Amino acid sequence: MKTIRIYLMLLLGFVSFVGCEDDLLHKEPQDKLTPQAFFTSEENAVIAVNGIYNSVRAMNAGREYYIDYDCMTDNMYNYSRYQNTQEFGQGSHGASSYYAEAKWRKNYQGIGRANLVLAYLDKCYEKTVSASAIKERLRGEAYFFRAFFYADLIDFYGDVPLITEPVTIESAGPRVSKDIILQQIIDDLDSAIVRLPVEYGAEDIGRATKGAALAVKGKALLFNKKYAEAAVALKEVMNLKKANGSPRYEIYSLYRELFLPQHENNSEVILDIQYVKGKYSEGLTHDMFVYVVQWNSYCPLVQLAEAYYTKAGLPITADPSFDPAKPFLNRDPRLEFNIVVPRSLTGRLASNGSPAVFIPSSGNPSGMKIRKFNDYTETDKNNSEHNIILMRYADVLLMYAEAAVMSGTYDDAEVRACINAVRQRPAVMMPKVEDVEGTNLSPEQYMDIIMHERRVEFAFEGTRISDIRRWRIGEQVMTDAIGYDVAEAKKNPPVYVKARIDVRVFNPNRDYLWPIPQKEVDSNPYINPEDQNPGY
Repeated sequence: MKTIRIYLMLLLGFVSFVGCEDDLLHKEPQDKLTPQAFFTSEENAVIAVNGIYNSVRAMNAGREYYIDYDCMTDNMYNYSRYQNTQEFGQGSHGASSYYAEAKWRKNYQGIGRANLVLAYLDKCYEKTVSASAIKERLRGEAYFFRAFFYADLIDFYGDVPLITEPVTIESAGPRVSKDIILQQIIDDLDSAIVRLPVEYGAEDIGRATKGAALAVKGKALLFNKKYAEAAVALKEVMNLKKANGSPRYEIYSLYRELFLPQHENNSEVILDIQYVKGKYSEGLTHDMFVYVVQWNSYCPLVQLAEAYYTKAGLPITADPSFDPAKPFLNRDPRLEFNIVVPRSLTGRLASNGSPAVFIPSSGNPSGMKIRKFNDYTETDKNNSEHNIILMRYADVLLMYAEAAVMSGTYDDAEVRACINAVRQRPAVMMPKVEDVEGTNLSPEQYMDIIMHERRVEFAFEGTRISDIRRWRIGEQVMTDAIGYDVAEAKKNPPVYVKARIDVRVFNPNRDYLWPIPQKEVDSNPYINPEDQNPGY
């Protein structure tokens, strides 16, 4: 899908009527290219659909990478106020907070673009050909992304306006029950599923597929407690086959490499944002290099580091072999695949040509760095092509296990097999469930295992904030951010003394939802201050 980037300059004349950055639900300018004038050919239809993909990219640019959402949780801390994540962890965020406004605005920008495609797609074929091999696929992509954006909105805000046609400010609407919007999401995804292919040729890799639509459907149903229906959709993803009869998705054998550009488009990736090498500041590497290698704004917390089990498959509090003085010995390999710990090799070379060792400094508030996503051998930080993975097969397996367990009817061996597939990736090889926790476990026991696996498997991928929300564990886990005292951690050997690096506050009566942006309250005549989410 890297070819999509070729079209983006052509969108400059088009975006004036598919999304305005100044208003959230806005009146369309009348002095620009109109939809009627634009939607006249299949080429322009493709450009318009590619514009929807660009809206997804816009949600992961500048200060809004999905990794930033981990800074609002018990996984990570970001000391840079420029990033605007501190206030969410500290519980001081409000209706004018940057992230609350930006997420809302960019989701509705994407919805607006999808609505335009769905409203005008047929116009592209009136003067050329009435049918095309890709016409219905394009329609399916628009349905898919409209559902994708709405699923994100109801996850963070609850009830939101439901807009399914191109709109002006006069047709902006009130907040609608998330149950109604969920049904719209499912309807859109069902429309996408029948139109999207299982896989693409090389030129279109990265576009939305049938598997992606099924996975998003399963996720939306799971996150809204429709467990039995979620299990059905997710099982369909697991059963998908390529044209040659082999499984469409599989766990990729290498964990750390899964997130590096040399291994992109592998068997585990279901949906990602694709980037072109050589585009300054577009890909993930540029910001990760600055914020991790140079500044270390992203600081993993002790809470996350301690969540990883020992190699015996036990929590550190339950394994008598665990040594607090040497806390990173004999641990789940994913710990050091994800986190650079004190005195470990970074992967770079020091000035003398020897392998560089990470020694915490005053610029490392938690005494740790992020290894995930980072190729520390990178010499040209502005020449990035890192793709951002939005959903992968490990996510489907663990969501299916959760949906099956929470539905109340599940096959014990099947649930264990899903968890074991993630635990026993060849690069990880943690013990099987039956070898540590046992078999025929209760739903509560399985949920403990699934919750643990999701946290350590998806660290820094932006999933933790939504997991906390749907499991309703915010008041339990959103305690003060803890790191290692840097002066002690820099010693050789390191001394691991815990220190508070940020005060965290979580209000369960407020913080399970984000506030409706103040700009929306001010501009939408159907949303008044009393319609705001509780506590804001």
